[in-house]
Amino acid sequence: MTKITEKKIKESYNSSNLKSSTYDTETKELIVEFKKGGKYSYTDVPLQTIISLRRAPSKGGYFSKNIAKIFKYKKIS
Repeated sequence: MTKITEKKIKESYNSSNLKSSTYDTETKELIVEFKKGGKYSYTDVPLQTIISLRRAPSKGGYFSKNIAKIFKYKKIS
């Protein structure tokens, strides 16, 4: 399910790895929560990358290849 507010895009996933994400369109920060626990913040993620993630047949595969190994991140919980 996708929820779009003024500045944020929130997404829940039917994925074995990803639980949910929140993307801030102004700061380009992506916060990802994993099903096995942990929440991470990824910086400077372009909107097009988020759109591609939402369209990908394998959300976890796309995330691993195109976000996790490319963008700077920090664990936030």
